[in-house]
Amino acid sequence: MIMMDQFNVKPLGKREQFTFKCTRCGDCCRGIKENVMLESLDAYRLARLLRQTDSSIQTMDDMLLKYATPVPLTDNGFPIYVLQTLGEDDTCIFLKDNRCSVYSARPRTCRLYPITVGPSERGRDFEYLLCREKPHHFVGGTVRTKDWLRDNFKREDQEFVLAEYGTIAKIGWLMDKISEHKQPQAIVALLFARYYDFDLDAPFMPQFRSNMQKLEKKLAALI
Repeated sequence: MIMMDQFNVKPLGKREQFTFKCTRCGDCCRGIKENVMLESLDAYRLARLLRQTDSSIQTMDDMLLKYATPVPLTDNGFPIYVLQTLGEDDTCIFLKDNRCSVYSARPRTCRLYPITVGPSERGRDFEYLLCREKPHHFVGGTVRTKDWLRDNFKREDQEFVLAEYGTIAKIGWLMDKISEHKQPQAIVALLFARYYDFDLDAPFMPQFRSNMQKLEKKLAALI
């Protein structure tokens, strides 16, 4: 279930309409320090795109080293990567001439904006929220939620979100059970499974599911 701030977001039905128009102002790409999380699928897509034009990027970890920063998401050190930012206004590293330079592989957070998606309480469907922290974006046009989702939340994204949320609770429970002196080993195993152990020329989802199964076994062995 999505947690929500009543002042900035509101529940959104799949058949609802909302007022929104992208004016290409670039405002949603600024002031984002440690705000744009890169999920495994995001990192995979970015690495595949960037290696076409940057010979220094051949793997996901090459891309992450150059464009992202690891931060702890939870008190027990559950790590996740976030996009790097530049300048005093913390502009996304991929914003060039006020345009996204990785638009076709932009992270899910950016692709779905101004909508946030998460699994419902039943775990088989999704809940949708409309993020309203930038009021000037919500003028000038009408968008149907299901049309926005059709274009920006495709089947692979849906499969990943359900698989990701399906493993988070168990992995978190395992991490909590691991002794403090073994936590560094657990964090390395987690990062390897979530971000490094991927073949960019093979389909993503089978690799992700296999990695999560192997990760659970490794963490259990550390307990």
